[in-house]
Formats: sequence, structure tokens, C-alpha cells
Amino acid sequence: MNTLLKHNKQAGMTYMGMLLMLIIFAFFAVVLVKIVPLYLENFKVQSVLKSLHEDPETAKLPAVEIEKRLMTRLDINDVDHVGPEHIKITRDKGKLAVTVNYEARVPLFVNLDLVAKFNDAMELVAP
Repeated sequence: MNTLLKHNKQAGMTYMGMLLMLIIFAFFAVVLVKIVPLYLENFKVQSVLKSLHEDPETAKLPAVEIEKRLMTRLDINDVDHVGPEHIKITRDKGKLAVTVNYEARVPLFVNLDLVAKFNDAMELVAP
């Protein structure tokens, strides 16, 4: 008889708890969906710089031609956040340095933006 009077406590999540978990999950999913393309685009920029580095005639070309080739490859790879104003090409004592310094901004929620700053560089020794 004593066991009949014991009240079993229920274990589990309430609707409010499930709703809170769903809201938190949705927030992180939205942030992830916004951030991943930014980093994928940066990997494309890095691969374009690497392809320029592997091209043996790049170091012999004038800066204008290097910038033109770089912009063409970025357009082919569908990189939207990099323009000619983000590219810096310098020659110093037989070394060629190509730097791509840019900022990518995407809207997160109403008036909040996600901002990612990237600074990619490649250095070559001119023959």
C-alpha cells in the first residue's frame, strides 16, 4: 500500500524547453549558413593566389597584367567580395608580393551584419 501513495515524478522537457532549444538551434543554423560561404569564398581566393604562385611566368609579368589575371581567375571562381581596390602588388629587391586584403559583410538579422576580414598574401622571387 505504501508504494501506491508514492508520486512518480515525470521526467522530460516541457514545451517551453523544446521551444527554447529550437530557437537556439535555429539561431546557430542561420549564423552557420551565413558564415560558411564567406570562408568558402576565402578558400577560393587562396587557391587563386596559389595558382598564380605555381605559374612560373607570373614573376616576370608587370603588375597590371598580374592584377588582370588575378581578377579574371576570381571572376571565374565567382568571388564577389574582392575588387581591384583590394589587391596590392609590390616588387622589392627581386621579390614580388601580391596581397589581397578585403572585408566581407553579409546581413544577419534586421540591422545586424556579420563582418569577416581576410588578408591573404603570396610572395614570389623574381628570376
